[in-house]
Order: sequence, then structure tokens, then C-alpha cells
Amino acid sequence: MTTGAVTAGIAGLAPLNRMQRAGRTAPHVRDLLEEAILQGVLMPGAHLNADALAKQLGISHIPVREALRALGVDGWIEFRPHQGAFVRGRSEQELADLFESRMFLESQAAALAAERRTGEQLAILDDVLARQRRSTDPVELARINAEFHSALADCSQNKLIAGFVRTLSMRARFYFSTVPSGRRTITRQQHEALVDAVRRRDSAAAGQLARDHVAATRRGVRSELLTPSP
Repeated sequence: MTTGAVTAGIAGLAPLNRMQRAGRTAPHVRDLLEEAILQGVLMPGAHLNADALAKQLGISHIPVREALRALGVDGWIEFRPHQGAFVRGRSEQELADLFESRMFLESQAAALAAERRTGEQLAILDDVLARQRRSTDPVELARINAEFHSALADCSQNKLIAGFVRTLSMRARFYFSTVPSGRRTITRQQHEALVDAVRRRDSAAAGQLARDHVAATRRGVRSELLTPSP
């Protein structure tokens, strides 16, 4: 898959089709806007005017306002008095908190994954790796990266751990798009080593590899991190 130019801002959002406008529109709009934030279509600091969003998406402003409130609760946007909604910015402190949490949790999840994974779950990991090898699109690679970490955590057979990792992976994806292409090659290789340890049921190696991988990703992201103040 090749990478094309991305139209940034509200103009980069595609209008909803008839099926998307049917039923519970607000949750769909919430998911659409979240994905646009993660893909960089809606950049940190972007102003999300409800009326402009409604016009672009071809819907009324009511589900848009509901979607914005939900995104605010989830921490993807912030509301400024007398100004409206804005995509949240990246920060050094959140990056530190995020990767500290991931380092602790994902090393344990990987160790459990090596002990408890099933053949079907291993096949899912292999499929994720195959798609990661084929892709050259930074947006798709960031999405696949989050999918890999969630699939690995699922192998722990602990639904709470898997849920926490999935949430953290979404947060990490917000930062992962800043990582240069060279780091993505290293990331793929580290994922492959992790799956190999899980395949061999080597829990000690899997836990250490996961810890080292998260630490290396943190260094790569931090070196590229830009935190412009809107």
C-alpha cells in the first residue's frame, strides 16, 4: 500500500453515506473523528467546530455535539471556554506516563502470552506480522502496530490486562505516527522476535523483549516529538 497526500482538517473528512447516517449516528461520528485524530487528519490543536463538522459530514449538528462530548470524556479533545472544542496536544509528561505504564503492563502480558497462547491466537499474530511486512503506509503501520499489541495481550487470556493494553495502544498510536520510517523497520523486527518467543513458550524472553521494545519505541517517539502550543 502506498502513501498519498493527506488532506488535513475538517475538509479531510468524507461525508457520511446513507447507511452511515442511519441508526445511532453519534457513536459512528465519534469513531470517525477518533480515527481522524489518530491518522493525523485532525491534528493536535485543530478547532472542531460542530456546525462546520455537521456541514462537512452531511448531518445535523446534534449527533456531532454528542460525539464531541464523548471524545472529551475519552480525552481526545478539550473544551476551551468561549472558544469550543480542540484536538488535544501531545505532551512530554503524557508520553512518560504512557510508556511507563506500557513497559510495566505489556512485559507481564507478553510473559503470560507465552505461557497461555493458543494455536489460533498465534495464527492471528502471524497474520498481523505478514500485513506489517507488506505495508509501507505510515498510517496503516501505526494501526497495525496497535493491533499487534492488542493481539499479543489477548494471548494472556486475561481480559482485564487485554483491555488495558488495548486502551494504552490507542494512546500510543497517537504518538507512534511521529516515529521515523527507520524505527518502523526495527519495530517490525522486534515484533517478530516477540512472536518467536511466544511461539517457543519462553515467558522470560517474551517479557524482556516486550519491555525492551516499549523502551526503544519510547526513545524513538521522544526524539521526534513536537509539542506546538495552539
